[in-house]
Amino acid sequence: MDKKSFFKLQLNQLEQTDDPTVLRATFIIHDFEKSWHEQIVSKEVSLENAHTLLNKPIVAKYYPVSQFGTSTDALGGHEMHLGYDRFGEETVKTDTVPIGVFTTGGYLLTVNENGEEKEVLAADATLWRLRFKDICDLLLEWYSQGVEIYSSVEFLYSNYSFKDGIEYIESPIFYDGHALLNSEERNGHKIVAPAYDSSKLLSFNDLKQFNRLVAQAIKQEHKEGESMFFKKVCEMSHDDIRSKLYNQLSIQMTEQEYNSSYIVNVYDTSFIFESWNEHDGVKHYKVDYGKNGDTLTVNMDSKTEVVEQKTWITTTEVEQMQAQLNEANKKAEQLATESQTLSTSLNQLTQDKGHLEKQFNEVSDKIISLSSQNQELQTYKEKYEAEQLEKSLNEKKAYYAEKFEAVNGKEKFDSDEVQNLIKLSLNSTPEGTDAALQLNTMLVDMVITAPKKQEGSFIREYASVTSNLLPKADDFESRYGA
Repeated sequence: MDKKSFFKLQLNQLEQTDDPTVLRATFIIHDFEKSWHEQIVSKEVSLENAHTLLNKPIVAKYYPVSQFGTSTDALGGHEMHLGYDRFGEETVKTDTVPIGVFTTGGYLLTVNENGEEKEVLAADATLWRLRFKDICDLLLEWYSQGVEIYSSVEFLYSNYSFKDGIEYIESPIFYDGHALLNSEERNGHKIVAPAYDSSKLLSFNDLKQFNRLVAQAIKQEHKEGESMFFKKVCEMSHDDIRSKLYNQLSIQMTEQEYNSSYIVNVYDTSFIFESWNEHDGVKHYKVDYGKNGDTLTVNMDSKTEVVEQKTWITTTEVEQMQAQLNEANKKAEQLATESQTLSTSLNQLTQDKGHLEKQFNEVSDKIISLSSQNQELQTYKEKYEAEQLEKSLNEKKAYYAEKFEAVNGKEKFDSDEVQNLIKLSLNSTPEGTDAALQLNTMLVDMVITAPKKQEGSFIREYASVTSNLLPKADDFESRYGA
């Protein structure tokens, strides 16, 4: 074998075990698509060599917390470097330690990825929790927080071919080491990304069974003495208090809740229990209880979610923290009062806003209605003004027609000039006044220049004798005729 390759694999699930010193795990080794290393291991090649996974170690490089009680620990990667073996030959060294082993060969597993079913190579493993508690607890912490947990599988191979820039791995291959990878950026340690997109955590199911089985074993054994899960802190025996608390929980919890919970710590007036469900994962709760002789009463209404923190501090620091807590509580009360005041003001402003919006809508409706009415009245107004204009024009035309006919100006009256002047004379503007003046001037000029009509012709005769022209009689009839 002259080549070694690395693939990222994923912790798939943990399964039930009746041994609290180990965790049973299932890993997705890889899928059968192209990896980020531009390599493909086909399903046929993988299954043909999957048996070589059996008994291969699971390793990790652990970086401890920088301060107790903080989430500053992390994992590394393969942690490989060049070194020398016992014979002085150059070889590859690792800074990891084995924390578990694969207990099966690889097998085909169908998973759901982005809503689609997908086949992958998987294998079961055992993690030694008691010997490597910090690493296993870190894995459980990541899972409870929804962090995807990755690991990387190594295998040896010598046969391969290239096509379109992709390396196709061919048999035989030998699966070798498997390193847990850092899955969260913390305390300066970067995330080690997977080579396969499908290498993601699917479930951590054994946590439920692990906790339940440990709790059941403790309930059944009733052995006095120290325990890695509980502490003896009160006058009744450890087992007596724990047993009575479990009895109370069995009454006040549903069967599913009871089977998924176990008591972690017991104190004088309270206890901490751990609960698991598929939706929320692992959570811890503090519950108060009371004692009256040998009788215990559990107050489930006092249940409060808590997280574990371990640290050593001085009493002075405790007093300072208590003072800060009191100040924070006082500030919280003030903020609560201010929040209530602001909430009241907000409600009032909301009501005022609603009232103003209602008024605005009403006014808008009235404006729209009035606008419609105004448009209708405008139509009537324009029609009326047109009728009045036509009436006035006809009156003016009749007036000037009579005047022009009186001075024999009918032809002049019918001219465009006179008709335009008549229209202009309707205006109450200087232009209208000037038009009326021009019309009157025309009429005056036509009166002056009009020829005098003769009523008839006559014959002039001159008499040579002028006597006896007047009658001699002086009576009225004689002079003027009867």
